[in-house]
Amino acid sequence: MSIENIVQQQIQFYNAGDIEGFASTYADDIIVYTFPDNTVTLSGKEALIERYTETFKKNMHAEIKNRSIVGNKVIDWEFATNGLTGETVSLMAIYEVNNNLISKVWFIRE
Repeated sequence: MSIENIVQQQIQFYNAGDIEGFASTYADDIIVYTFPDNTVTLSGKEALIERYTETFKKNMHAEIKNRSIVGNKVIDWEFATNGLTGETVSLMAIYEVNNNLISKVWFIRE
């Protein structure tokens, strides 16, 4: 499976609120960072499941505005909308894919 397909699958699971499918696209030792200072905001699949179980309660929906692929990284410009409040945030996500799983993510927020 291509790295773009893996990331797209992750987005589809996110939009469906499917925590098991969503988590299946991530490595057990996933690390999520805040760009540019590389603060670790999440480490490990258990923490990912815990965080996104709460996120999915908001009926979130991500729309990809632009996607670029460089090596083993997929860079998405996303609009994430809270289905309960209608609030939308714009962010960039850099997904690093290794062994057909997302192993690192950097989020760049406005």
